[in-house]
Amino acid sequence: MNKKNPKKWNVGDKGWGTKVKNNDLRNNPVALKEKRRLRELRQSEDNNTSFWIPWTQKQQCVPAWNKGKQVLSSFILWEKTLTAIRAKFGASISSYFLCLRFLLILNFASLVLTTSLIIFPTTFLNRTGHHHNYIEPCGNSSVNLQSQSSQSPLLDVFTGEGFMQGTFFFYGHYIDVMEHKNTYSVRLAYLLTPFFFLLICSLFLLQCTVKGITQRRVRSRQYRTSISSKVFSGWDFCVRGTATSILKQKSFSNHIKSHLAEEHWFWLTAQQSLSKRVRILTLRVFLNCVILTLMAGGFYLIYLATGVSQDFEERPDDPILSLVTQYLVPIVISLVLLILPYFFRLLVKFEGLSPSAEITLTLIRCVFLRLGTLAIFLFSLGQKILCLGDSKAPCQICGYNRKFQCWETSVGQEFYKLSMFNFLELPVEFLFLQLPRSFLFSRYQCCVIRWLGKAKFHLSQNVLDTVYGQTLVWGGMFYAPLLPLLNLIFIFITFYIKKFSLYHLCDVSKKLFQESTLRIQFYFVLLLGLLTVFLPLSYLLTNARPSHSCGLFTDYNTPWEAVQNSTRSTLPTIALTVLTYLTSDIGAYGLLLILSLVLTCYVSRVRQNELDVEQLRDHLSNQIEDKEFLVRRLKEQDIQSNTTDH
Repeated sequence: MNKKNPKKWNVGDKGWGTKVKNNDLRNNPVALKEKRRLRELRQSEDNNTSFWIPWTQKQQCVPAWNKGKQVLSSFILWEKTLTAIRAKFGASISSYFLCLRFLLILNFASLVLTTSLIIFPTTFLNRTGHHHNYIEPCGNSSVNLQSQSSQSPLLDVFTGEGFMQGTFFFYGHYIDVMEHKNTYSVRLAYLLTPFFFLLICSLFLLQCTVKGITQRRVRSRQYRTSISSKVFSGWDFCVRGTATSILKQKSFSNHIKSHLAEEHWFWLTAQQSLSKRVRILTLRVFLNCVILTLMAGGFYLIYLATGVSQDFEERPDDPILSLVTQYLVPIVISLVLLILPYFFRLLVKFEGLSPSAEITLTLIRCVFLRLGTLAIFLFSLGQKILCLGDSKAPCQICGYNRKFQCWETSVGQEFYKLSMFNFLELPVEFLFLQLPRSFLFSRYQCCVIRWLGKAKFHLSQNVLDTVYGQTLVWGGMFYAPLLPLLNLIFIFITFYIKKFSLYHLCDVSKKLFQESTLRIQFYFVLLLGLLTVFLPLSYLLTNARPSHSCGLFTDYNTPWEAVQNSTRSTLPTIALTVLTYLTSDIGAYGLLLILSLVLTCYVSRVRQNELDVEQLRDHLSNQIEDKEFLVRRLKEQDIQSNTTDH
């Protein structure tokens, strides 16, 4: 071929060299050995290029669109770090760090909205000269800005009291401002910004969860590719360089190991007898009863701790004792969340589940434990402040317990302390547990130290810690608007601490898990956490009486009444009539009917798609059987022809 057309394959020819640089080698009809030689030649030419050659000539071989994508990818936060983690530790560990980056972006968006729509208008618009008519026992107008703590400023940072009460962090600092040309209302912005942000987040998480569940259904065990297909076609031949090849090899090896672990469990399950399956089922029922009892005991301890912490009308004079008293609820919650998940991970090993099912079930139990502790805390706090489910006597005059003159700020301080304590656990564990344990393990050969070993990087526990911190931020956004800023700093520090622990201090669990279900679980857990705080927050905004001493809603029976009054004054009569019908019982029944029809259509479509998938699978299996039959017939004919020839 080279003799017939020597110019086409002459590398030194100017035209061919230009063609190689401008086009991908894979698109040219050249032998693989020749392509490899041409690629090495191009690399040597690029490396030996003189500095004085114009920059545009150096970039001729790379299209502008690819260069643009490379430049944009370099600005993506932690992209190279995440790629290295995925290759070295597997896709499941990488998913946890991707979740951290997702929450970082989410908190940054919330901070931008809060700053632009609430803080800046509150700072620059003129304040009103309106004086509120306070009911005498219900508080003082200056209570929200006065320091009620004699402790040091450092302790005020940890408790949210003292000078912190007079900052933009808490609800009590925001007061009435004049409407700017009747076009902007800080009061409505303060109420609707977190409400609609949480609503958008819930819809986005719901979409991601549904999409992931659909993909998981397609990627279930019945529709997986065989291990041989992954072995022979799973390698990416575009990978170049020794370091990149090693990272890709580790990632591919982790994926194969997780697949083999799942298949081995299914094989062992198929070999079990009926009596053994009955024993395993009985043991699972017993262990679930034990776990429910432990969770109920933990919830009761949190309920008691909240009551004890809120019953102190005056803080002790000792600042340390005062700090412990205020942090009693976070301390008890942390102890419950530290001890019970250890029992969950210990007991799940005796239930005879697959590796992916073990981490899924442990994650579900930890989710309900975390969200349950937060729900119990909110309920017990509502009992003390709003007299929920208790005697209504302390709340008859003011609509809330008059001991809490600015109860919104008190609620914001509780969320602030929970968020602060949830983060402080991380550096304390890193400095006083993981570092000494890793140092002792690397220096000494004592049998006790060898038995303890290095710390484990428990994926489910780390995920739940992050989701719990984000749930606290969502729950306190209305009463502490700058909690996203605090969580933004916490997540940024957490990423690097967890990365250092993963590389140098912790051992990854021997059980490797697949990524297909983990991302779904992340979004689903976030959605559950959001719903856990969104429903109580909706109740407080539509039913709870705002405090008379502070805030933007002192003249309203509920914060949502400000929205209703604004819509009545701005919307036309027809729109108000439509809204009245939509919010009535008839509108609710109509909406329920429409949702039922949509759900019925969706379920019918899903079932039809399942039938289509089953038919396609049967068709593919029939085609494979036909090909195998033809191959056998050809072999038989060859054998017969050979015998007749002999």
